[in-house]
Amino acid sequence: MKGMTISDRIFEKLKERNMSQKRFSEETGISQSTISEWKSKRTNPTSEKIMS
Repeated sequence: MKGMTISDRIFEKLKERNMSQKRFSEETGISQSTISEWKSKRTNPTSEKIMS
């Protein structure tokens, strides 16, 4: 896990749980566009997003 970004770890967990980005969005209230930005490495989640 060393060298992984927060977004890398989130997507690794989604894959382990066989959870789609859409479902993750619905369950967390985080927009799909924000999650897509994390996936494309344009941004990383803020601490506020992670804590919620």
